[in-house]
Amino acid sequence: MALVTTLSMSLLVGFGPASATELKEQEHVVRDPSPASPVAAPGLFLADHGVSAYRNAISQSASPSEQRAATELQTFLEQICGARLLIIRDDQPLGEHEIILGDNAHLPAVGVDIDFASLGDEGFVLRVVAPHLVIAGSRVRGTLYGVYALLEEHLGCRWFTPTVSHIPRVQRLHVNAINDRQVPQLEYREVFFVTARDGDWAARNRLNSSMAHLTDEHGGRINYYPFVHSFFTLIPPDPYFHSHPEWFSLVDGQRTLVGRYKRTQLCLTNEQMIQQAIKTVQQWIHDHPEARIISVSQNDGPGGWCECDHCVALEQREGGAHSAPIIHFVNRIAAAIADQHPNVAIDTLAYSYSRQAPKTLKPRPNVIIRLTTGACCSHTIADEKCADNADLRGAIRDWFRLTDRIYVWDYVVNFRQYLLPFPNLGTLGPNLRFLVDHGVRGIFEQGSGDVLDSDMAPLKAYLLAKLLCNPDCDVRRVVREFLAAYYGAAAEPIGAYLDLLQREVEGDDYRRLHMSPFEPSIEAPYLTPDVLANAMRLFDEAERLVADDPDRLLRVQTARLGLDYVKVALAARLKALLDADAQRLPWDSWYQRATDAFFATAQRAGITHMREAGRPQSSMADFRLHLGLGPCGSKPTQGAAESD
Repeated sequence: MALVTTLSMSLLVGFGPASATELKEQEHVVRDPSPASPVAAPGLFLADHGVSAYRNAISQSASPSEQRAATELQTFLEQICGARLLIIRDDQPLGEHEIILGDNAHLPAVGVDIDFASLGDEGFVLRVVAPHLVIAGSRVRGTLYGVYALLEEHLGCRWFTPTVSHIPRVQRLHVNAINDRQVPQLEYREVFFVTARDGDWAARNRLNSSMAHLTDEHGGRINYYPFVHSFFTLIPPDPYFHSHPEWFSLVDGQRTLVGRYKRTQLCLTNEQMIQQAIKTVQQWIHDHPEARIISVSQNDGPGGWCECDHCVALEQREGGAHSAPIIHFVNRIAAAIADQHPNVAIDTLAYSYSRQAPKTLKPRPNVIIRLTTGACCSHTIADEKCADNADLRGAIRDWFRLTDRIYVWDYVVNFRQYLLPFPNLGTLGPNLRFLVDHGVRGIFEQGSGDVLDSDMAPLKAYLLAKLLCNPDCDVRRVVREFLAAYYGAAAEPIGAYLDLLQREVEGDDYRRLHMSPFEPSIEAPYLTPDVLANAMRLFDEAERLVADDPDRLLRVQTARLGLDYVKVALAARLKALLDADAQRLPWDSWYQRATDAFFATAQRAGITHMREAGRPQSSMADFRLHLGLGPCGSKPTQGAAESD
C-alpha cells in the first residue's frame, strides 16, 4: 500500500507520474487532409509525405555557424517529415518557397528589415512571411539559435542528453504563424556536468559554455583565460616567493604560502606586485586572443588573505570587507588594459571570505564580479523564512549597489557526496528567476563536471540548460518530458521518487531542512527510514518496468545508486529496513551482496569518484577501503561501513 500511496501523491509536486503522451503534445504539427498549397493560413505547410517545395537559403558569405544552421535544419526536417531541403546561396534568385537564413540578400525581397545590431551575438528573429520563413540573427550564434528555437519550440524536438533525443515523425509538417524575436536574458550560460561538455548538445540547448567542446561551427563560446582561482598562476610562488616574499600574504605575522587556511593569497596592495600582475595579464591577452574574460581571482579555500597594515587599513575603510583589497587590485589591472583591449573584461570572485561587498569601492566597468551561492538548497533564495539564505540575499543586494556587471557561480550538487540524493529540483527554477530579475548577467551552474554521474545528473543538466535559456520555462513539464524519454516505462515511479524527496525538503521545518552543497553527513535529515523504504520500493517497481530494456534499466540502476550508497554506508543500522533478504541472510552474506551490486552498477555506469576530485577519499577505490572491503573485495567487518 505504501507504494500506491506514494504514486498517487506524486501529483502534488508534479514531477511524476510522467505522461506517455507528454512529448506528443509538444509536436506542433497538423495532420489535416492534404493542403491545397504550401501556404496555409495562418502558417505554412513545409512538407507533405516526404516532398517539400522549400529550400534553405544562406548568404554567399555565410559564417561557419550559419552554414551549420542550414545543415542542422536540413538534417532534422528530414528526420521529422522525410523531406530533404536543398541548401542554396543568396546569389540565386528568390524562389517561390524559401527558408531564409541569416543576414541574406533575399530579406529585402520579402519585405523584412531586421536591426541585427540590436540582436547582439545571440539574438534572432523567427518570422513567417508567407510563403516564406525567415530565421535571421547574428553571424556568431544568432541564426543557429533561431534554427534550434524553431525545431524545439515549434516542431517539438528535444535533445535531452548527447545520446537521448526526441524528434517527432510526421507525414505533413505545418508551421504556425510566427513573429518572434528573442535575445537571451543571460549573456553567459554554462552547465558544469559531463554531458553538457558535448558541443552538439550544448549548442542545441543554446549554451555558450566556456568548457563545452564548442567549435566555430557551433558559433564558438564564451572564452575565459584562465578560468578561476588564478592568483598563484598570475604570480607563481616559484620563482617569486623566494625573491619577493612581500608579494604574498602576511598571515600571523609571517609572509607565507601556507597558513591556517592551507593555501594563502597575495598582498594586493603591494605596488611592485601589482605592476608584475599587469604585465602578466597583458601577456595572457596577447597569448590568448580568443579570451574575452581574464580571471584574476583568489585562490581556492576559506581564507589566507593578507593581514599587512596596508591591506587591513583598506578593509577597515570599506566596512571590514576582505573583498576591498581584491577590488583595488583588479581595478588597477582593468584600468591598465581598458584602452588597448576594450572588449576584454577582468573577472574576479566574491567567494568565501570575499563575498561581503566593500562599502564604497566600486569595480570598474570592465570588471565582472562572479558571486558564489553556497547557501541552503532546500529553500529558494527569495524565501525570507530561510535564515541560511539571508546572507546571500544581502550579498546580492550589496554588490548591485556597486556594479551591474555580476555573474553568479551557483552550486547545484553535494560536492562531498555526489551520489547522495540531493532533492533541489524545486529550487532551481525560482532561484534562477530571482537572479535574473535582480540583474545577474551570467550564470555558471557547477554540478559534478569532474565525474561521469552524480545524483540525477543528466536530468539536472538538461533542466538547468532549459532554465538558462528561458528562466520562465515550465520546470514540471521539462522534468516530465525528460523522464518520459530517458526512463521510458519507468518514468512514473522515478517521478514519484522525485516527488517523495521534494516534499521532504519543501516543508516548513526550517530547523532541520537546510540542505547544503557541502553537507558532510550521509545521515541527511530528509532521508528518514520511511522515505528510504518507500524510495527503495519505487525503484524496485522502476526496474521491473524496464527489465527488458537494457539501456533504460542501466539508467534506472544508475539513478538508484544514491539510495544504494546510503544502504551500504549505513548498512549496520539500515539493513533490516531496506532489504527483505537481510531478515534471512547472515550479515556478511547480505552485506557482500549489497556492496557487490553497488560497485558493479557504478562500474557499468562509468562512475569512478564519490565526491569532488581532490577531496579526501574521493575515488570509488577509496570508498571500498572505507567500507572495510579492501582493494579486492575482501570480507567486510560488521560496523565498518559507518560513513560521513
